[in-house]
Amino acid sequence: MAELRCTARRVGDLEGRTEEYELAFSADGAPAKTARVRYQAARAYEINEALDACVEAARRAIAGAGLDARPTDEALSQFAWRAMQSAKYEGGSPKTSNLPL
Repeated sequence: MAELRCTARRVGDLEGRTEEYELAFSADGAPAKTARVRYQAARAYEINEALDACVEAARRAIAGAGLDARPTDEALSQFAWRAMQSAKYEGGSPKTSNLPL
């Protein structure tokens, strides 16, 4: 079964109010598509923009692997959010998550 992998890593000032992440999405061994996002947790519009950029990168990764999978934007958005949150307190170390397609 095919799966989408996301390796998330917190970058930038780890103590600041602005959170910045680098997320690399890949599917079935195809080259990774990267999204670098930043937001302040108190600004919902910034979080939504960051998640939209992640969904776009994930869709490019799926298309780049030649897969016919069509996960919803909501599913990809939740996947990206969980990946970012898993890397939040890792001190810049990458964390990898998987989503079956």
